Amino acid sequence: MKLRSVRGTHDIFGEEIDKFNFISNIVSKNANLKEYKEIQTPIFEFSDLFAKPLGELSDVVLKEMYSFEDRNNEYLTLRPEYTTPMIRAAITNNLLNDLPLKIFGIGPMFRRERPQKGRYRQFNQINFEILGTRDFLADVELISLSNNILNELLPKSKIKLHINSLGDKKTLIDFKKSLTKYFNTYKKKLSEESVKKIESNPLRILDSKNQADVEISLSSPKIYEYLTDEAKKHYEDLKRSLNILEIDFEENANLVRGLDYYCNTVFEYKSDNLGSQDTLLGGGRYDGLIKVLGGPDIPGIGWAAGIERIALLMEYEKKISSTVHIAVTNEKFTDYFLYLQKYLSEYRISYYWNYKYNLKKSFTKANISSASYIIIIGENEFNGDFFTIKNLMTGEQKELKLNQIFNHLNDKSR
Repeated sequence: MKLRSVRGTHDIFGEEIDKFNFISNIVSKNANLKEYKEIQTPIFEFSDLFAKPLGELSDVVLKEMYSFEDRNNEYLTLRPEYTTPMIRAAITNNLLNDLPLKIFGIGPMFRRERPQKGRYRQFNQINFEILGTRDFLADVELISLSNNILNELLPKSKIKLHINSLGDKKTLIDFKKSLTKYFNTYKKKLSEESVKKIESNPLRILDSKNQADVEISLSSPKIYEYLTDEAKKHYEDLKRSLNILEIDFEENANLVRGLDYYCNTVFEYKSDNLGSQDTLLGGGRYDGLIKVLGGPDIPGIGWAAGIERIALLMEYEKKISSTVHIAVTNEKFTDYFLYLQKYLSEYRISYYWNYKYNLKKSFTKANISSASYIIIIGENEFNGDFFTIKNLMTGEQKELKLNQIFNHLNDKSR
């Protein structure tokens, strides 16, 4: 059998792993600035953890989850999303005793979707969550945090923040009734999939990508017409705060979440450069989810972003490597090389040697790797008890004693 990766998966190496690590570092830096605590959960959980909140008829449960039965006859699922496992971890580890809890995580998710641009069956996701407060300022903080991260990662990309409010329970009850009545009049024109959702979850029709559904949804009732006074105040406070922070946004009445525990604020960052999968980052308030999972009846809000989609938009500039390459021209100089190796290790100077006693090949490798310096060990160096160090960016070359190398490499005036 010919070796190949599984469809919908991908290996991360070279420039892609550089992007991945860069994104992770920027995320962690911003998380630390806001005192979010990192959490890592297992990549598989009991299947019921996802089936309960997502609903047995959810597309994710029916079509996309990777589930299996283990040797103990227990059903397990590779995590399709991160919010639910993070909440499970908060409950089981008694992290909800000191609220609000601010947590974040980075890791792989698994969904059996049809692979497309920026969409994989194993993909990496960033999640931020605030548990234990209904204050609209928590919504503002998470949107502001996502804005800071994306602006740092994608300073030249045209991405747009879309926001909406789903209101409270009364809002959603009244709105769903109105949507059901409206879409029932268009049954013959809606897609087959949307017709099935009229009675079960008409909100999901607003999120349809089918062109006929999109056109019908344009004239559908708008949720802001049904917002209660309390929900309206939450939304207006959010918009006022975003204006104060000079965060541009677009109100999108068709931006929804189909699960019952979502309420009030929902938001997404979208890009025109990702094709049909245009959402880069999405989040919202889920005030009923923690109780559904068996925890206390406390509110929550969070967002998730796909690392692969962010990486697609990144203009990543290859950095000049700080690694020092070493060129040893003959095997008889290996003991002399070991003294250099010991010195570089003690001073935490990264170095590379290609195990080839060939000056030309060593220079070729150093140039391909964009190394900044090469240290040469040859006949003259060995006999003269010095090392030749060449700056590969300027061409400058120096003969130095071993104890002079560190200061030379760290001379900022050069």
